[in-house]
Amino acid sequence: MEHHRMMDHEHPTTPHHPTSEDHSGHEDMEMDECSSMDQHGGHGMMMTFHTGYCETVLFESWKVSSVGGLVGSMIGIFIMAALYEGLKYYREYLLWKTYNSLQYRAVAMPAEKAIGAEDSRIVHMVGEVIHKQPPTMFSRMHGFQTFLQIVQTVLSYFLMLIFMTYNVWLCVAVVIGTAVGYFLFGWKKSCIVDVTEHCH
Repeated sequence: MEHHRMMDHEHPTTPHHPTSEDHSGHEDMEMDECSSMDQHGGHGMMMTFHTGYCETVLFESWKVSSVGGLVGSMIGIFIMAALYEGLKYYREYLLWKTYNSLQYRAVAMPAEKAIGAEDSRIVHMVGEVIHKQPPTMFSRMHGFQTFLQIVQTVLSYFLMLIFMTYNVWLCVAVVIGTAVGYFLFGWKKSCIVDVTEHCH
């Protein structure tokens, strides 16, 4: 017995320092946790708000199985939502620009045109408005607007489906992204109230 006690004193326990193998083991545990949740119908089937990092977003290839993956997905979703708000403003700006593209040219009154004595007004200058051809169904601008409509529709449904994962962190990314997008682009909408009005 005394011999075993002496051996314990001669070989004290050393503190364990985390190594790269420990980190890789932690990541493997995260992936195993997500895999087990998928097998037992975890977060992917939940229809209530929840937290966590095990999610499949939009596509089978977009699987989140770690905290780092969740943060990266939140950043991507944030940018997507902000760009969606910017795209809405850009379409309104194009529409406003198309229907307000009027050119004004000052034209002098012909000298040979006599002014009646009953008209005591002196006409010096008259403004002539030249209207550009409005866009037609097969015009380039209408085709471009149709393409932007497709992109806007796809983005809006993507954001809706991301929100319907009910993952709190992804939902927060959608909300903050749209808020920041509106903050950056929405203030310019005050100039686009009516396509028949000019805003300088």
